[in-house]
Amino acid sequence: MDFYCIRAINQDDVPFLWDMLYEIRSLRCVREEKIPSRDVLQTPDLAKYLQNWGLKSDRGFIALDAETPIGAAWYRLFTVDNRGYGYVNDRTPELAIALLPQYRNKGLGKSLLIHLFAQAKADGYGQISLSCAPTNDNALHLYQKLGFEQVGVYIIQNWIMKKVLN
Repeated sequence: MDFYCIRAINQDDVPFLWDMLYEIRSLRCVREEKIPSRDVLQTPDLAKYLQNWGLKSDRGFIALDAETPIGAAWYRLFTVDNRGYGYVNDRTPELAIALLPQYRNKGLGKSLLIHLFAQAKADGYGQISLSCAPTNDNALHLYQKLGFEQVGVYIIQNWIMKKVLN
């Protein structure tokens, strides 16, 4: 695919990351037929994925079609006292990924994740984690194909998955 480019996230991209976080949250709700208001992003469980973005351990990539952002993948470290949905331990970054609907199922998510894996490995991490609803078949298929394995469950609704970085 050559219609997009991928580059590291910078501070100017943070508003788009909030849009992508809303996309992540809304995806489940579409299946449940109850789209949340954007106020859901202010809940502590979601806001922690982007609040004060730019910490030393925050990393990510954004995909662009020409100059227009179309998707992003990022990771952040959480702690035992401030767990994310896919928390494994304090030394395993948890990733988030979202694409605009019209860019899904075209290989772009895989490309973003491969960039993220390389960055995590370069940063000295041995593994990376995420959470995924077991009903999200397309995402689950991609994650498993890329080497993620289920290692736990977060409040029945999401699988905690981990990938060892080779």
